[in-house]
Order: sequence, then structure tokens, then C-alpha cells
Amino acid sequence: MSPGARMLGLAALALGAGCAGPETERNLAPFFSSHSAAGGVPEVEALGGAVISRKDQESDDRRYWAVRPILSNRTAANGDQRAWFIPPFGQIKKDASQQSEVSQFIPLVRYASQIEDDGFKTWSLLVLPGVYLSSHEDGRVQRAFFPFGGVVEKFLSLDRGTFALFPLWLRTERDGRTTDHFLWPFFSISRGAGGTAWRVWPIAGNVSWDGRYDRWFFLWPFFHWQRNDVQFGAEQERSSWMFWPIGGQARRPQASSTSVIWPIFGYAQDERSGFWAWDGPWPLVVFQGGDPERATRKRVWPFYSSYKGDGMTSRWVAWPLVNWRHEEYDDGNKDTFKAFPFWRSYTRERTFVTPQSTGPLGTEKYRKAWPFGRLRTAPDVSAFHLVDLNPFPDYDFVDEHYAWLWELYTRRREGDNVRGRSWLGLWRRERDADEDRRSLSVLWSARDYTRAGRPTRERSLLFGLLRYRTTGDGGFELLPPSFPGPGWPMRRTPSSTAPGITPERPAQGAASAAPLGADRMRRPIAMAPESAQRR
Repeated sequence: MSPGARMLGLAALALGAGCAGPETERNLAPFFSSHSAAGGVPEVEALGGAVISRKDQESDDRRYWAVRPILSNRTAANGDQRAWFIPPFGQIKKDASQQSEVSQFIPLVRYASQIEDDGFKTWSLLVLPGVYLSSHEDGRVQRAFFPFGGVVEKFLSLDRGTFALFPLWLRTERDGRTTDHFLWPFFSISRGAGGTAWRVWPIAGNVSWDGRYDRWFFLWPFFHWQRNDVQFGAEQERSSWMFWPIGGQARRPQASSTSVIWPIFGYAQDERSGFWAWDGPWPLVVFQGGDPERATRKRVWPFYSSYKGDGMTSRWVAWPLVNWRHEEYDDGNKDTFKAFPFWRSYTRERTFVTPQSTGPLGTEKYRKAWPFGRLRTAPDVSAFHLVDLNPFPDYDFVDEHYAWLWELYTRRREGDNVRGRSWLGLWRRERDADEDRRSLSVLWSARDYTRAGRPTRERSLLFGLLRYRTTGDGGFELLPPSFPGPGWPMRRTPSSTAPGITPERPAQGAASAAPLGADRMRRPIAMAPESAQRR
């Protein structure tokens, strides 16, 4: 064997002896990285964040994985599951406690199932443009093939629906009333609860329910006459007529509303409460007020509008661009300002209320300057994102599947856990109460922790080929190579400031470089979603 071949063989053996094991960190971002996230959660990331997997640190089962933005799956410890496919179109949601499941791909397919109290599984399947199947607790399976024929129950607002060669014939059942439609929507007749009703559209029709309402039309849409709220007595009964589009009027005792060239101009008043409202021309100009129990509104759209009622005060300038809003809740209040698309912010003050006392819970703040980034802070929680190309309100599924494409830097903190990541994962920081780990792809990595009161620092350079450890008492030690590095153990070293315990001296091989006690892993604190408690 030539000297050159011998040297290559020795180099290969040395490199093989220093390879990173499966239980150590490897960082080849943006191509691949396997690391210990803050809290000791094993995480794998590839292709700059397009592929990601996290495992539960106790059971070692895979709890979250994603091939973004196409597919993701999250399984909670209690068995709840949420999966996305080409979000927001495809979704699977399982509720373990309710024993229910919904799978859908909007707007084409929807499947839902439920385990009933007696253990029987009911389900329904809707496939557009016209297939509907469902089962019931009594074992019946209903089928509908639109427009040819079928039967459905508890569908939309119907108790039951039957059709054949739609629109030739359709029968609907709701609240004890049965209606047959022929050449829908032209002819219909109703019977059962509430009496009879009929329609010969557009010539004439009567829709009525004995003791509730009576509604007529002639030469639809021109002539209408109605009596409504009959069941509430003469003081609440409402009658109306309309000669469309010339005008119409609706009246109840001491209250009336009049429209001209409906719906362009209208006026309403209630003498008992003092309420009044003016539309003209609607929807551009709207004013209402006079009743302290009802909302007040002023609108000259799109220039200015204001609303006050139901615990909310809101003002718009150049709708939908600039808005101020104040909201009152049982547990505090919230102030919001937005100037679309460049700025959005809110501050929410939270309080706890008990029969004995009331006190503050803390302040939640949110600031977003599009497209530069956003910041959210709450007690013991914060999140910062540098560059945010989404000008619309934040949704968790958008951030989860798409934001990684454009965010230059993110930093999330919850309690002792801090996670920082640059674009494509080239820079990463994972800090918790035990350790602080930082890395710059293959070039440099750092691991800092405290054991037995001795601060310990470990460094890895150039694919993990050069690694060393320093301690607070001035100690220095070379660590075995761990290619491709950095080779830190996935299990974190519990922080200990008590004297008398010293780190274990590393054995031969990169995977054994963890100090004594590295067999314990801290349970992570899950970051609260940024849209939590937000309206």
C-alpha cells in the first residue's frame, strides 16, 4: 500500500471514530439539522425549515411533523389531532374526549364522524357536486345523489329533505311542517304545523304560520304585505307593506320605519325609547341613536364612521384603512389601532374577578409594522418576528406553514425557554433553565451550562472537528471530534449550583461527552399561540 493510500485510510478511520452519533446534535443547515430545542425537545429540521419533526421527550413518540407548506400533523398527549393539507383548504381535526372527527377539503369533500354514548358510530360524507351519505344511530344509511334523487336528515336547517330529478320535485320537513316543491322555486305547497302555505312564483304566494306570521307577495318582487311577531301580542306585532322599489313602511305600536327607493333611503323611529335611524343613501350614509340601551352609529362611508354599543367603541377614517377600537370584557379591556396595511397594534389589560376581590393579571401588547416585523409580549411570554409579509390579521396556520419562507429572524420566549432562529435555520439559539445553546450552521456552536456551581462552556468549530471545554476554575479540555458536529448530547444537563458534584470526564467518543446527570430532560413549556385571547 502506498504512503498516500495509508494516510487516507488513517484519516478515514480517525474521522469515522469521531462521527456524531444518533443521540447528538448535528447542524448542516439549511440542508439538515438535529438539535435539542429549548426544554429538551428533540427536533429535526431540513431544507431550511420546509421539513420539520418534533418528538415528545418522555414517550419518544413523534408529536409534530410537517412538510411545509403542503402538509402538517400535530398530535397532543391526550390524543387530540390537527392535520393540514394545502392549508387552509384541507384539514383533519380529531377530538379524543368527544370521540369525534372532521376531515374536509374545502369546498369539495367533508367527512364527519361521532361515537355516540351507546358506542355506535354515526358519520356523514359530502362530496361536491352532489354526493351525500350519512348513517344514524338506528343503523340506517341515507344516500343522496344530486340532482337525481336522495334523502337527507339534519342537513343545513332541514329536519329532512327528499328529492327526485331536482328541480322537478323536492320535499322539505322542518319543525313539523312539510313542503312540496314542484319545478323549484316556481310552485310549492306546505301543510302540517302552523297551517297551510303556497306559492305560484312570481305571480303570488302566501307563507304563514298560525299565530306567528302571515306573509303575501303579488307579482314578485313588486308587491309585499306582512304581519310578523303575532305571538307577542298587539304591543309587539309588526305589519309592513312594500311597493318595490318605490317605497314601503313597517309599523308596530309607537314605532315605524319608512323606505323610499329601497334600500337607498330609509328612516325609523321608536317613540317609547327615543331611538331613531336614518339611511340615505344607504350604505354610504347611516346615522342612528337616541336610545341609551341601543348602539349609536354615524357613517359617511368611506370617509368616516363611528360605532358605540355592546361594550365597544370604534371609529374609522378612510374605511377600511384607519381604525381605533376600545373593547370592554368581563376580565379587562382592549385598545386597538390599525392603519392598514402598515401598522396594527393592541394593548389588552386583564384582571381576575372573584366574589371576594378583583385584581390585575397583566398586560398583553401586540405591535406589527408591515412588512418589517411584529412583536407580542404578555406576562412571561414574548414573540418577535423580523420581516412579516402578511398584511392581514395573524392566523396561526399561516405562520406555521408559510411564514418560515420570509422571516429573517424569530425569537420566542416562554418562562425560561427562549428560542431564536434566523432565515433557513443558519443561526439558532435554544436556551432554557439548564443550558444555553447557540450555533451558526457548520462553522461554530456553543453550549453553556452550570454544574455543581461550576460554569462550563463548550465550543465546536468547523463541522465539529475541533471541540473543547472550559470551566470557571480555569480548566481547559479538548473534546473528541464529532463530525459533522457540534455533537452536543440531545439530553440536556440539569443546572446545579450546589458544590460538591463535578462533571463526569468524557469517555472516548463524541456521544459520551455529556456531563453527569445528562439522563434527565426538562419538560418544555409550549409557546402560547400569538392569536390566543385575541379578537
